[in-house]
Amino acid sequence: MLGFGVSDFMAKAMLTKANAIRTALISQGVGSLLYLGAGIGFDRGLPNLPLVGLALFSGLISAATISTYYVALSLGKASLVAPTFSCLTVIAVMLSVLILGEKLTIPQLSAIALVFLGIILVAFDKRSGGADSSRKLSVIVALAAAVMGGANLILQKWIAESGHYLMGFFLTRISMMALLIPLTLIPAQETRPVGGLRSWLKLCLLGVIDVSAFFAWYLGLRVGLVSIVTPIVTSSPAVTVVLAYLFLKERVRSHQRIGILAIISGIVFLSAIS
Repeated sequence: MLGFGVSDFMAKAMLTKANAIRTALISQGVGSLLYLGAGIGFDRGLPNLPLVGLALFSGLISAATISTYYVALSLGKASLVAPTFSCLTVIAVMLSVLILGEKLTIPQLSAIALVFLGIILVAFDKRSGGADSSRKLSVIVALAAAVMGGANLILQKWIAESGHYLMGFFLTRISMMALLIPLTLIPAQETRPVGGLRSWLKLCLLGVIDVSAFFAWYLGLRVGLVSIVTPIVTSSPAVTVVLAYLFLKERVRSHQRIGILAIISGIVFLSAIS
């Protein structure tokens, strides 16, 4: 939770001057290198073919998710985008009902309803204009990323429970890189250079923190339930919102603050009763 909260704040700070897809590629590539040795050293072999295919497919979804999320961060405020993206918890819980046959209780349904109410409040803004249109679009894009991320959690759970969980994690990262690289070559993409050494160090640090946070989440899925581990992790917007307020001077309207509080409260409540 802490790792994702800090990395989301860092990503937003960098994306004001950088390309979203390229930032995702470089940071995720550098961060993933940390787990190459771990995957080979501990597993000492590839998992079976179905698990390899599952890991590669999960990596493609992961690439689409993080790219979409970074685009959302580049369009709007981190204090609005991060809580909206955390709704992937709701998607994961709903899919666990449909795919894994789990049952939802009345308190769980109430928590989910609270999260959706928060989304409506966050997205709603009477003001018009280019900047506000961009913010609304950022919320929509963040929701799209949340849907993909929530669906991917089911796949990640299956991979994490396998006997080759480290190699499965690394194969997921390889597949992610395979999709991110061609995305950076799209002609419409902005092609300004990354910058000096300081910019590269920030990208590397972002990648190390974000991938390490994801790996901690992955290990949590291996030993715990999706409905418990994921809500805890996706409470990270609480960290992001505070950092964005303190350092990026982001300000949101009163009803959007209520929406942010509703989203985070609903997710925490969903975790507590699961």
